[in-house]
Amino acid sequence: MINRSYFLVSAMLLACSAAHAQTANTDDDNLIFERNWKAFEEHHVGGVIDKDIDKFTALYSDSVKWSPPNWNGNVILGKEDLRVAAQSYMDNFDDLSFKPGGAIIGEDGAYFGGSTFSEIGKTSNSPNRLRIFGIWSGKHIESGAPFHLKFFIIQEFNADGKVITLNEWFDPGSISNQIDSFVSKQPK
Repeated sequence: MINRSYFLVSAMLLACSAAHAQTANTDDDNLIFERNWKAFEEHHVGGVIDKDIDKFTALYSDSVKWSPPNWNGNVILGKEDLRVAAQSYMDNFDDLSFKPGGAIIGEDGAYFGGSTFSEIGKTSNSPNRLRIFGIWSGKHIESGAPFHLKFFIIQEFNADGKVITLNEWFDPGSISNQIDSFVSKQPK
């Protein structure tokens, strides 16, 4: 009986150790994860704030697949489409800023990589697929209206540190709503 119990406990410990080994982060993974979120801040955020489209697009591979925030029939777009959209924000808004965070109410954190749980059982500890949360703020140039926008994206980076897929979820219409509300309250 002791041998059978010992075997069962040993097997359980080995299984737990193997499961943990699959999700443990290496120092290299941590460095890659940090490189990726800092690249997002430098290029995506920095490019928009500096109104430097070349800085912005430097983050994205030439073959990037982009799923924009607005519903477009789920058509995947490319780098030039992303460039045009980003340039439109740069041309129409001033005082742009990004406050990372807001993923979990009452908690800090803006950058998350990998996944521990999945309803389909597929998990990952890849430092190259990031979930990014934050708040964009700025001022509409034409009306002077301030805006704030909740922002969530998933970016997948390749080994060269370039984004190869970009999925965005935010409500572009909320900016228009904030502008319309601001304008309607102005004296005529």
